[in-house]
Amino acid sequence: MVSREQLKRGGLRAYEAGRLRAAARAAWVLVPTVLVCALETGAGETCACIGVLLLGASVFLRWRDRRGADAVRYGLLAGALPLVAGLLVARIAPSCAGAPLVSVCTAVCLGVGLPSGVWLGRRLARGAAPASTWLAASGIAVLAASLGCAGLGLTGLLGAAVGLVLGVASASALSRATT
Repeated sequence: MVSREQLKRGGLRAYEAGRLRAAARAAWVLVPTVLVCALETGAGETCACIGVLLLGASVFLRWRDRRGADAVRYGLLAGALPLVAGLLVARIAPSCAGAPLVSVCTAVCLGVGLPSGVWLGRRLARGAAPASTWLAASGIAVLAASLGCAGLGLTGLLGAAVGLVLGVASASALSRATT
């Protein structure tokens, strides 16, 4: 006969395994994205490193709680536009990789990251999310955008990150001012 304590432990183990399995579904989207970015940009090691960080953070946040899952969803959506723009710029102008700090490529990544950050900030302000959700969503968005801008070098990564963070901060400030 199985004791009540054994049943409780078995049920808890099955529950946690199900949560982890559901959280790991993010890999179905992230692994092909990382592979495309690594092949398109030629920065395979950088893309793999960023991809491992992004996948690990996404799975952990999705496993942790519902707010984490929302932060991952909104962060990936906000980071998608800078990711695609970075891939296009790296494809159209491959000479941007060695560009100085202030270049057209940096401006493109910054210019695309800014509206994405504003969208993310407005989306999070709508749900009255706590600061931890804001930080998690911003971090996921920056990592996702960095995948596309990795082929543009450090200036592309900084441009996307600064654009997203400025966008989120400005939307946060505007939402606080209106309430």
